[in-house]
Amino acid sequence: MNKNNNSELLPEGFKVLLPNHAEKEEFASRKILDMLNKNGYLLVKTPLLEYENTKISSSSNQKLQNTNHEPFILMEPSTKNILVIRPDITPQIAKLASTKLSHVKRPIRLMYSGEVLRNTKNLYQSDRQYQQIGAELIGAPYNKGLLEIIQITKRIISNLKIKNTLIDFSVPSIMRYLEDDINLKTKDGQIIRDAIQNKDSGLIKTKKYKYLKSIIECTGSLNTAKSNFKKSKLPKKIKTVLEKFFKTLDYLKKNESDIIITVDISEGNSFLNYQNLGFKIYNKDDSNVIAIGGDYLLDNNELGIGITLMTNNICNSFKFKEREKVYVEYNIKDALLKKFYKGNRIYIRELFPNKNSIKEAINLKCKYVLTTKGKLKKIGNIN
Repeated sequence: MNKNNNSELLPEGFKVLLPNHAEKEEFASRKILDMLNKNGYLLVKTPLLEYENTKISSSSNQKLQNTNHEPFILMEPSTKNILVIRPDITPQIAKLASTKLSHVKRPIRLMYSGEVLRNTKNLYQSDRQYQQIGAELIGAPYNKGLLEIIQITKRIISNLKIKNTLIDFSVPSIMRYLEDDINLKTKDGQIIRDAIQNKDSGLIKTKKYKYLKSIIECTGSLNTAKSNFKKSKLPKKIKTVLEKFFKTLDYLKKNESDIIITVDISEGNSFLNYQNLGFKIYNKDDSNVIAIGGDYLLDNNELGIGITLMTNNICNSFKFKEREKVYVEYNIKDALLKKFYKGNRIYIRELFPNKNSIKEAINLKCKYVLTTKGKLKKIGNIN
């Protein structure tokens, strides 16, 4: 057989999940959804496709969606209308909360799970198709709402036994302010863009933009960033935003003292345009981003705060213990088999009489054999 069969080739960023990997992802998904449900989040399902004009007409989509990442589009044969394949579920939830669920008493807690499709990769997500699971809290007090999202995410991570994590916070609104205030197409503007992207404050020579050095240097641990902020001279608007930002982080740290917080004020590279605060949760062991979140405004200027967990990156961050398998010999009665179903093992029935059940059980990676006499025997201890 030709292992390089072109019919099996996939576009970059797409892959097939084989049984072990698929089971691991399903295990993680159930853990996440169970935890969200336990905390009062209600499951909603959104369409994979929408009309292009639906996306454009929704101001919540425009507020939240990053236009640097256009979705895949296709044409509906019967109507010739343009359809977009969702690249992210959060904007759909924001639209849903402000339309079909606008009458529901606030705060409203929603959760979702589904595949997304993107036309580009980015620094924190190398797959272009993957499963998103997330929670959105709409209409909650700002600090308490953010704290709830962080606390639930912390429990999820703990349940999956991912131990070495940190939360990196940024202020997306400042980057949009700078983009509006500075012409980044000029020679000086290009230098400023490079300085911000590369975190190199030494590139900034123009006196007018000296304050940008202080923004770039507001990075590192929470204490270091706060110290640099207090010593900086910034435009009044930026200073006000950052004062509120650091007060919010102090509130989080006060209530969750064991979380590791880092700050990167100039980090504005996210798939979504969050409002005042955005964050990424990293697994420090492999530098994978396992979740991303932040705040945003709905059509009616209502506040939403959410988290999106990326199951593909999460699966690379925890160890999955496969369930033990039992090989069930031919002609075992259902009544007998039911007695063993109470446990967490997997039972694989023999469909044809097999002269060598042990060999077949080993081929199927079974640890036990359930004999016709109703005995559960460990492979290796069978005579």
